[in-house]
Amino acid sequence: MAATDDQITQAQLINWVMTEGPRQSSPSGLLQSFCLKMREAGVRVDRCTLGAPILHPVAKSSFVFWDSDTGTHERWFTYAPDQLEMLKVSPIHKIYTLGEPSSLRLDQQHQRDLYPIGADLWAEGYYQYDALPLKFSDDTYKVLTLATKSSDGFSEADQRLIETTVPALTLVFEGFISRNTARTLMETYVGQRAGLRVLDGEIARGDGSSIDAVIWFSDLRGFTALAQSRSESDVLKTLNDYFGTVTEAIEDQSGEVLKFIGDAVLAIFPYEDDVHDAIARAEAAVLKVLSSDAFQDDIKFGIGLHTGSVFYGNVGGGNRLDFTVIGNSVNVASRIEGLCSSLDTPILASADLASMSAKPWHSRGKHLLKGVTEPFEVFALKV
Repeated sequence: MAATDDQITQAQLINWVMTEGPRQSSPSGLLQSFCLKMREAGVRVDRCTLGAPILHPVAKSSFVFWDSDTGTHERWFTYAPDQLEMLKVSPIHKIYTLGEPSSLRLDQQHQRDLYPIGADLWAEGYYQYDALPLKFSDDTYKVLTLATKSSDGFSEADQRLIETTVPALTLVFEGFISRNTARTLMETYVGQRAGLRVLDGEIARGDGSSIDAVIWFSDLRGFTALAQSRSESDVLKTLNDYFGTVTEAIEDQSGEVLKFIGDAVLAIFPYEDDVHDAIARAEAAVLKVLSSDAFQDDIKFGIGLHTGSVFYGNVGGGNRLDFTVIGNSVNVASRIEGLCSSLDTPILASADLASMSAKPWHSRGKHLLKGVTEPFEVFALKV
C-alpha cells in the first residue's frame, strides 16, 4: 500500500526532529526550528511554547516561547506566590500533575472561559489553543502548547501531524532538559566557572590548574553568640541575607563564590594579565557589601583580600571531591580576615594588594599570622 501524503509529511518531520533537533543550540533554537518546519508542512502555528518544571534555586518552571511575529524568548515561573498561583490556574498545571491535555476553541466563550489564558489569547487574535503532555522517561510530564490565529483552528490533519511528532520532540527536548539541569546544579552548588570545568570533564582527583586570582574570605562577627540568642528561622534568614548580598556583589563584578563554610564565604576574582582590574573588581564588590542596607544594625562582618597563585581544581578522597582553590594565598586571605575583629575594621588586605590598588588603603601595622613566619602588614580601606 502506497504511503499517503500525510504519512510522508509525518515521516519527514519526525526524521527532521530526530536528526536535526539535537543539533540545535538550545531549547529556543529547537522550538523555533520545529515551528517553522510545522508551518512548512502546512500547519499554521502562530504561537508555541515548551515548558518544564526545573531544578533551580529561583525558578519553579521554565518556558521557551515562540510566536510568528517576535521569535523566541524565555520566561521563568518563580517561587513567588503570585506566579505559582498563575501556574495553578493554567492548563499547564493539569499536564504537570495529571498528564491531561487541553484543547480550547477560543471563539467559543464557554471554552475560553475555562482558563484565564483563554480570554488573553482571544484578545490577541488566536482561535485555538492546545496544550499537550510530553511524557519523559522518568514518568514526569512536560508541556508543548500551540496556538493558531486561523479562524478554522487546527484541522484534524494538523492535529494528527502534531500528535505523531510529539514522541520524537519529547525525546529531543528531554536531552536538552537533562543537560540544562546538570549545568544548573553545577553552577548552583559548585560555581559557574568550576561547574563548567566539571561538565567539560575535569572530574578526577587532582584535575585542575594553577591560576592567579584575588582571593576573598569573609565571615560574620559573633555568629556563635547570634545563633545562641535567636531562633533557627532568624539565624537562617540572617545567613541568607548575608550570603545573598555578598554573592550578588561578587558575581556582579565577575567574581566566583566557591564555598560557604559555616558563616564564611570563599571567593575568587581570577585574572591572567590585568591584576589591577581584578583588584578594582574585588574592591567594588567590597564597597557594595559595605553600603548594603540588607543587614540589621547588630550584624557585623569582616572581609580579607589577598592576591596570589592558587590551585584551582579537584581535591578530596575516593568518590567525594570538591572543586575549590587551595594554596598559601588562600590561607593568608583567611588569616587577614581574622584580624578584622581585633582591629575593629570590616575590610583588610595584604600589602601586595594594597600596593597595586588605586584606592586609599592605609597600614594597620604588622601582625603575626598563624602559619606565617614573619610579621605580616595589613591595610584597611578608607571608606
